[in-house]
Amino acid sequence: VLIACAAYVVHFRLGVNDLVTSVGRQEAATPLSEAERRAGTLVDRRRPAHDVYAYFYPNMLYARDRVRDGGRGLFWNPFQNCGQPFFPFSGLVYPPHLLFLVLTGDRALRAGLFFDLVVAGAFAYGLCRELGAGTLAALCGALAFQLGNATVALAAWAPFMVAPYVWIPAAMFFCERSLRAPSVREGVGLAVVLAVALLSAWPQTVFFAYQLVGLRILWEVATRRRGLSRTAILTAGVGLLLAPLLAAVQLAPALEVATASVRNAPLRLQEIAPMGFLDWGRVRFAVALRDGARQPFVLAPCLLAGAALLGASTRRRALFYLLAGVLYFVLALGPNTPVFQAYTKLPLGSVFRDPGRFMWLASFSLAVLTGLGVDAVLLRRRAERWARHAGLAAVGASLAGFWLLAGNGLRPLEWTAAGLALVGGVMASAGTGFRRAAGALLLGALVVNLVAAPPKTWEYLLPSDAPLFAHERVFASVRARMSPQDRVYLSYEDPRALLFGLMQKSASLFGVPSIHDYEPQMARRYAEYFVRMRTGRPMTSLNDVYYYLGGWTPPGFNRRLLDLTAARYLVAAATVDNTAAVMSPPLRRLEDGDDDIRVYENAQALPRASYVPRVEVVADSRVLLDRLAAGRDDPREVALVEAPLPSGFAGEAVDHRPAAVDFVTNDPERVVLRVHAPARGFLFLADQYFPGWQATVDGTPAPIVRANYAFRLVEIPGGASTVEFRYVPQSVRLGAVVSALTLIGVVATLVRTRRRTG
Repeated sequence: VLIACAAYVVHFRLGVNDLVTSVGRQEAATPLSEAERRAGTLVDRRRPAHDVYAYFYPNMLYARDRVRDGGRGLFWNPFQNCGQPFFPFSGLVYPPHLLFLVLTGDRALRAGLFFDLVVAGAFAYGLCRELGAGTLAALCGALAFQLGNATVALAAWAPFMVAPYVWIPAAMFFCERSLRAPSVREGVGLAVVLAVALLSAWPQTVFFAYQLVGLRILWEVATRRRGLSRTAILTAGVGLLLAPLLAAVQLAPALEVATASVRNAPLRLQEIAPMGFLDWGRVRFAVALRDGARQPFVLAPCLLAGAALLGASTRRRALFYLLAGVLYFVLALGPNTPVFQAYTKLPLGSVFRDPGRFMWLASFSLAVLTGLGVDAVLLRRRAERWARHAGLAAVGASLAGFWLLAGNGLRPLEWTAAGLALVGGVMASAGTGFRRAAGALLLGALVVNLVAAPPKTWEYLLPSDAPLFAHERVFASVRARMSPQDRVYLSYEDPRALLFGLMQKSASLFGVPSIHDYEPQMARRYAEYFVRMRTGRPMTSLNDVYYYLGGWTPPGFNRRLLDLTAARYLVAAATVDNTAAVMSPPLRRLEDGDDDIRVYENAQALPRASYVPRVEVVADSRVLLDRLAAGRDDPREVALVEAPLPSGFAGEAVDHRPAAVDFVTNDPERVVLRVHAPARGFLFLADQYFPGWQATVDGTPAPIVRANYAFRLVEIPGGASTVEFRYVPQSVRLGAVVSALTLIGVVATLVRTRRRTG
C-alpha cells in the first residue's frame, strides 16, 4: 500500500497528466493569459517547480558530469559566482541522490522522490506500531504522513528539503525504542538515520528532528512514574552525538562554507520572513483554499486524530505528540506569539529562515495522532456505555472543528470522506463484531481524502528536462567565443518564463563560467561585492542577495565592478533586455542569440588573470569597495588589499612594458598560469578568494592575498614565472577521516555487542 501510494504521488500529484488537471476543472473555465502559458501554468494554476529546476536538478546533473569526468569540479565549481565550493552544497552522498549517477536525470529525480516517500511511509508505520497502534491504525498513520501536506508539498517544492524530512519518523522510531528498551542497536539506529538526513545538505530539518527527540526525552523524564533510566538517556544521547560524526564527510565542509557565507550570523526578523509571517487569518485562508504548503490540516486525518487521547495505554505518548504539534504550530506564527520571541533567544534560534516551516512538524504530529486516533476508535471497550461512543463523539467534534476552521464548508469528496469516518465510528461503537469493517471504512476515509481530494500542491515536475536545454545552441556559440580569460553575465526574469531555459544554473549546465548563482550559501564577501555591482548600493540585508528586485541590470548598475569580474559577455532574455539604457558605453550585440535570448559583448571587461605592478592597502573593507565601485583607481595598475603582504612588498612605479598572462591549465581545482612580467609585481586572479586554495610560484609556496574585496592575488618576480593554484579543502579530508573512523568504531561495537549477547 505504501509503495503504491508513493508511486501515486510521484506520477500523479507531482506530474502533469489528466488526473491532476481534472482536479482543477473549475479553474479551467478561466482562460490563461499568454504570460501564464509561457510560464508553464496549467489549468489548475500550478507552475513548474522552481527550486527543483532552478537549483536541485542542475546541481545533480553537474555532479553527475563531474563524477564522469574523473571528479574534476566536484569540490570547486568554476562556472558559478566566479568560482565557489560545490561539494558542501550538493548533498551528492545522500543515497537517493546517487541515482543520478546511474539513471537519466528525469528518472533519477522521480526515483529519488519515490524512495523518500517509501521511507516516509515505512518509518511512520513503524513509529505508530512502536507507540502501541495496531496494524491497520499504524497504516492509517503512515498514509497520513506519506500523503500529508508537508510531505507532498516538500516533494513538489524541493527534493533536498523533503529528503531530511522523511527521516523524522525514523528518528522518532529509534528514539521511542531507546526509551522503551535501550540498547546499543537502538542508539546506533538513531545515529544512522540522523546521519543519513544530514547527508542531504539541508540541516534545518535535522535541527527540528534534534529538537523533537530532545523534547520527547524531557517529556518522558517529566511524566514517567518510575522515571527514565540513565541507560535510556545515554542511548538516545549517544545516537544524537554520533550522527554528526558519521555525517562529517558532508558536515565538516558544509560548516566551513557556512562560516564564510551570508548565513554566518543570526538573522533579523525581516530576513527570517521577508514575505511576512503567518497569522491566524492566513492559516484559515490556507485551510479554506486547501493549500497544502502553508498549513498542516487535512479533513480525514483531523477527524481521526481527534480520538487519539481516548486510548488509555497510549494516552501519555499521544499527549506528547499533541503538545508538540501545538507548540510547533504556534512557533510557525512567528513574532505574532511570545513563544517565537522566546525561541529566537535560544542557541541557533534565529539562524534559519521562515518559521512557517515549523508547520512541517505540526503535520508530522498530526499523522502520528491519526494512527493513535484510529487505534483508539477501534479499541475493544468493556467499560461504561458512554465510553463505547467516545470515538464517534471525537470524530464528530473534529468534523465540527474543521468546518469552523475552514469557514467555507466541505467539498463533495470531503463529505464522502467525513461520511465514511462517521459510519466507521458508528460501527466501531456498535460492538466488536464490526471492528474490521469499521477499520476498513476509516482507512477508506483517509484514502478518499488524501488521494481523490488531496490538498493543493502549487508546483509540478516537468514531463522531461528538455526545456532546460532549449537554448543549448546559444550557449554553445557563446562558449566557443570564450577564452579562459572570460566570463558571462546572465540577465533574465523569473526562470519559469522560459521554462528554465535561461537561469543562473544555466552556467553549470552548459559549462559557461559566470559571475552569479542561485545559491543560499553564497560567500558573504562575494555577495557584498555582487550586490554593490547589481544595485549600486551597499548590501544591507540578506534579502538583497536572495531577491533581485529590479532585475539583474537595474538603474544604478555598476559597470566598473562588472568589468572587474571578467564578464566579457552578457546573455539577456529579450523580454527584460535593457542593456542599451544601463550600459555605458554600450555593449556590442552579437548574432549568437535567438528569438528569446540576446547576446552582447562587453569589450571593456578586464581579463580574469592579469599582471598588476603594485598594491595599495585600504584597511577598511567598506572604503575599499567604495573605491572599487566609484574611485579613480585603474585596476590594471593597482590592486586594493586590506593588509600588507607578508613580504612587505607593495610594488614599484608602473612599468608600461607589456606583460602577458597565459593559462597553461584551467581545471576547476587546479589553475596553472605562465606569467611574463616586466618587473616584480603581482598576479591578480578574478576568482573567489576562499579557504582551501594554495599557490606556488615556480614551485615555491606563496601566500594568497584577498584583493579587490573578493578575489585572489599573489606576489610574483619579474620576468617569466609559473604560478599554480590548487584547491585542497582540508575540511573534506578531515570530514572523511572522522566519518570513516566513526563508522569503523560503530561497526566494531555492534559486532562486539552481538558476540557478547549471542
